[in-house]
Amino acid sequence: MRHLAFIILVGGFAWLMNGCTYDVLPEPEAPDFCDTAQATYATTIKPIIDKNCATSGCHVPGTKAPGNFTSYTTMRPYLKETEFKYYVLDVKDDPEVGMPPNWLDNLGPKDLTLEELDLVSCWVSNNYPE
Repeated sequence: MRHLAFIILVGGFAWLMNGCTYDVLPEPEAPDFCDTAQATYATTIKPIIDKNCATSGCHVPGTKAPGNFTSYTTMRPYLKETEFKYYVLDVKDDPEVGMPPNWLDNLGPKDLTLEELDLVSCWVSNNYPE
């Protein structure tokens, strides 16, 4: 009887642990000011990209960095949950993979300002309008 109770206890624990791997986090909501901020690529995002991403040695033609971020058209293939949003917003504070990178040899910007992050967040939340 004790053996059966032990099996049930271990099985229940394993079931609980397995259930946690399938938890889904809700989609993050856009900041309140996104209703009034018209964050579009042409008006607000391109200057942020040009200053922080499409710089010499980074997301421009002829470099090792993935993607050409010099125009909306060439950047569009990277505007996915697993690419732009992930690296710029989700893991931005990770010095190894967050963008812009905090690598020692990165001569460019190492972080977006809070205002830039808010604008990028609104742009992403609104599905990257051109």
